[in-house]
Amino acid sequence: MTSNRKSVLIVAFITVCNVIPTALSQSNSSVELLIESPTELNGIAEQVRTFDSRELVSVMRLTGTHNPGAPIRTLLLSEQSTAAQNTPSWVAGFADPPNDVVIIFPDRVGSYPYRSLEGVLFHEVAHILISRTANGRSVPRWFNEGLASAAEQSWSLEDRSRFAWELFVGSDMTITQLESLFGQGRQDVARAYVISEALVRYILQRHGSFAAASVLNRMGSGASFESALYVTTGLTISEHLDRFWADQMTWKYWINFAGHPFTLWGFSTLLAIVAIWRHRQRRRERRRQWEMEEEWEQATWEEHRRKYRLH
Repeated sequence: MTSNRKSVLIVAFITVCNVIPTALSQSNSSVELLIESPTELNGIAEQVRTFDSRELVSVMRLTGTHNPGAPIRTLLLSEQSTAAQNTPSWVAGFADPPNDVVIIFPDRVGSYPYRSLEGVLFHEVAHILISRTANGRSVPRWFNEGLASAAEQSWSLEDRSRFAWELFVGSDMTITQLESLFGQGRQDVARAYVISEALVRYILQRHGSFAAASVLNRMGSGASFESALYVTTGLTISEHLDRFWADQMTWKYWINFAGHPFTLWGFSTLLAIVAIWRHRQRRRERRRQWEMEEEWEQATWEEHRRKYRLH
């Protein structure tokens, strides 16, 4: 999660936090993380420092970050901190790219989409790297969050199940509707995360794993997101979204899902089958409506032509 609202809180915390930053052990080509924490979270800070920073190299590659850049300050904060008290209770972390700072609330890690401390860390670091590659230009929230989610983890059974549910309850939302979910409550934000990740993964699958990096690098050179996406993929945002929703409604996509080794695949696949049926029903209803509208317009025109003897 990104945030531009908490810079004052971050600066205030950095000013009063009496800690000695320690770098996460890293490979020469990886970004450096300076882990900071109050005394009561020292144990968790030590755990974070054991994470394999080589994983960040793949995050850099996905986001098109060629230069590790300045170290990223990673602050682990308790629930008693000012930042925690001014952040929704279900938010486990956020990034402040202009200040190269990541904030994590370890006590909030464990529920979707914040399933692990390492995942939250890599997700927020990805936001910093996305901003660096785009040279600080505004990246749409769905692309930013979707790419950060793709960077932190594989497309898990839980992700697939949640996405299948979205198809079941009715999808086909526009980009504007998807973006608006991020400003809502916890459940809507969780929906926005899973749909955004699915959409970004779809684009990467269709146009190559370096597609996102290409988009961000073009933005870093001055292009708008819309232009960068079109030059990279040959499609507009709307065209990507139309193809994305259409492809989710194919049997081939979900047959692969049915082969998942875990026991929940049956339930998820059933939801997908029902979702496909409902999607096709809605499309047939829309087509019937369009046909009726066309027939009415044609009848109106014929009547108008007869009345005024038009040819």
